[in-house]
Amino acid sequence: MRLFDRRQMAFTVESMTLRLLVFSGRKIESWYSVPLSPNLVREGLISVPEGVGSVMAEAIKENGIPNGGVVCAVSSAGSATQTITLPGVTKGNMKEMVGREIKRTMPSSVDVDFVFWQELAGEEVQKQQVYALAVPRGNIVGVMEACRAAGVTVRGIELKPFALVRAVNCKSGVIVHGEVDNIEVVIVDKSFPGLFRNIPVKDADPTPEVASENLLRELPFTIDYYNRTYRDAQLDPEAVVYFSGELALDPKLAMEITEATGREVVGVEPIEEYPPNFPMAQFLTNVGLMLREKW
Repeated sequence: MRLFDRRQMAFTVESMTLRLLVFSGRKIESWYSVPLSPNLVREGLISVPEGVGSVMAEAIKENGIPNGGVVCAVSSAGSATQTITLPGVTKGNMKEMVGREIKRTMPSSVDVDFVFWQELAGEEVQKQQVYALAVPRGNIVGVMEACRAAGVTVRGIELKPFALVRAVNCKSGVIVHGEVDNIEVVIVDKSFPGLFRNIPVKDADPTPEVASENLLRELPFTIDYYNRTYRDAQLDPEAVVYFSGELALDPKLAMEITEATGREVVGVEPIEEYPPNFPMAQFLTNVGLMLREKW
């Protein structure tokens, strides 16, 4: 054990693999991809926390990975967002009014989800906008139980779309993080996730071929839906697709995405120095966690 160890671990569960990134500050120290049995995860979510925790504990022990201050990213499956406008609100009654509006505008989320909210900066003095996020309890509870079984201390949890936006660091574009068992699509507007969508690969034995078919079918629809819904913030025709994840290792698929969307597909240029052999495409979400300044 290292005294005063400043290293931290960021982990994700993707493509039926436990991905562990060890870092210190903004410097990558080491990384590990640990296969998971198909019965332990389903569509990118942990289904058997004790099993995943056991695998994590063994990897930590074998590789001398720090088990304190761990951060992780979870799938956005089933999550929902809402921008709420509150007229004439003061700091004193903000919490009460936000809670009331969330119950009114997101009634199905209150009892089954964890709900988070944050004030948005704005120029109108008489109105306050609030960004509300509802995440299914199971998405977070599964991770917490796995960490408890592994004997690690969790410092923070974040949805994958937010970690991906931070890692890509673009003002506008489409982020596609394609994995064998699920796909995260994030449409970025003014450096913020204007819309995100999780596309599960509903197959008993998911393969890259099946996942690619899902991606090529659903991505054009998702972009079109965004442009029709947010007419005042439509994607620029020149906005590119940032492609990452296990599926990004297939150069043919990148060309097929261009054909399906009419947009250029590019890899991710890291904003930090990293080891020359570092597999950025697979560990992009982990890097986004590393780059977060405060938890």
